[in-house]
Amino acid sequence: MKFYLVIFFTLSFVFSACFSPNSEINSMEAKIQLKASVDRTELPFNEKLTLTVQASWDGEQDRFSITPITPPPCENFEILGSSSVNETKMVEGKTKSFKTFEFALKPTQTGSGRIGSVLFSYVDNVNGDSSSLSTQPISIKINPPVEKNARDYKIVLVIAIALIFIYVVYSAKRKTKRIKITDQTKEEVKIVEKSLEEKTLEILSTLFSLISEEKTDEFSSKVYKLVTSYLEEKYHIFTTGKTTQDIIESLLALNLGEDQITLLKDILSTCDLIKFAREMVEKERCEDISNKVKKFLEQNMR
Repeated sequence: MKFYLVIFFTLSFVFSACFSPNSEINSMEAKIQLKASVDRTELPFNEKLTLTVQASWDGEQDRFSITPITPPPCENFEILGSSSVNETKMVEGKTKSFKTFEFALKPTQTGSGRIGSVLFSYVDNVNGDSSSLSTQPISIKINPPVEKNARDYKIVLVIAIALIFIYVVYSAKRKTKRIKITDQTKEEVKIVEKSLEEKTLEILSTLFSLISEEKTDEFSSKVYKLVTSYLEEKYHIFTTGKTTQDIIESLLALNLGEDQITLLKDILSTCDLIKFAREMVEKERCEDISNKVKKFLEQNMR
């Protein structure tokens, strides 16, 4: 009889220890909280919508390595662009990190719209565990377009008429002298405008000081923006909200050289790792990025 009592109490103790509400939960989902929200659930067809996806966790930013997220699938919406920001602050005496993504959306037709789930994958840099979370889909009502207030147009018209009147009066009172310039003088004072590549190289040289100041994150972010802005102006493509692979595919149709495509892949992919995954980089790697950007621009100047 005593033997059975011992077994009973032992099993009771193990059961209570395993299922006690005070036992520690060490799941990945308990470490990162993910939420998605929109600035409104109903809007007119001729206005824009903002989707905000925010991840938060206890500790510093480098606690997790975050995989770059892709825009959510949408019904009756077009994604115009996206942005992200990292923030760390103290909450109730504890360090709290936040990573916020914003997507600008434009309706494509009236009726019911839907924003699909956003997949958020990450790796725990302490124990090497990996996991992913996803947001819930969001339904949006898209109403017919709202007409702009006619009063606004009247105000603009009055201001425009007033400015024209002021300009006419100023021009009438202004005394100007016309000077005829010979062809030879015109050649002497002719200003040669710098090319897009020369302007971009000048900006790149100003960013190089960030490397010596060990601001590698800021350097990579600004270089990425500099390169994508150059590509938009040079090749008339849209890069906002697109992944590196999407940008490369847009450029492949323009018959760029294979070595130029390779340079762009290396530049943008490295910047992606630093921007989204918070990967630490050395000065030498940043210098390598700068040299590749310089080489790509110089090739386009030939």
